[in-house]
Amino acid sequence: MKSDIHYNDILSMVTHDLKSPMTAIMGELDMLSLDNLSKKEKEVSIKSARKASKNILRLIESILVMAKIEAGKENIELQTVDDLQGVFQDIVSTFKYEIKSKQINFIIKIEKNLPTVSWDIDKLQYHCFNNIISNALKFTPEKGTIQFSVMTQDKNSIAISIKDDGIGICKEKRHTIFEKFDTHENQKVFKGNGLGLYNAYNFIKQHNGTIKVVDGLHNKGIGFRITVPINPNKNKGN
Repeated sequence: MKSDIHYNDILSMVTHDLKSPMTAIMGELDMLSLDNLSKKEKEVSIKSARKASKNILRLIESILVMAKIEAGKENIELQTVDDLQGVFQDIVSTFKYEIKSKQINFIIKIEKNLPTVSWDIDKLQYHCFNNIISNALKFTPEKGTIQFSVMTQDKNSIAISIKDDGIGICKEKRHTIFEKFDTHENQKVFKGNGLGLYNAYNFIKQHNGTIKVVDGLHNKGIGFRITVPINPNKNKGN
């Protein structure tokens, strides 16, 4: 991981990512102040402002998490999870409206009777699994395909695979994808801030797991293969 990113570069990137949604919110508030606005137009403006607000909150949360990771204060808290299949089904359910609106062919392959694990499921779910699925939906065009699979591997770990047939990232640039504030041209198109995968990488690492970039579907897109030990404590120091 690179740690020599210049302070001004970081400040410029963060302020830019904050400025865009703030400008959108101000524009929607100006729209709502108009007297001749229809009910439908008001609903659209409110929806847009709410979405921009969520983007700001997401960025701030990512920055705070990154800062805690850098300071060594964002540690995982392992807990017993005995319904892992239900957890992954809930994760997919979170995105059901976006999947439906984009008419995505979302293929789900979750192994039945997954074992009980000892994970910090909140950090893995929010900062890793949700983040990668959200990116896949963002970069996959309407009527595209995303494949999400979960299975036991070697009886000691769980393998999670998320692949899409979206715009992807060229192989020559994939080696930097987990670096802090790394953004590719595709991310710039969709206003990515480059923190999500950095945080995901660190939380997977704290679980003594691995996350790798792999090829996507149909010679398109991109994929991620994540492996997390069933009991990370058993692998400490190895």
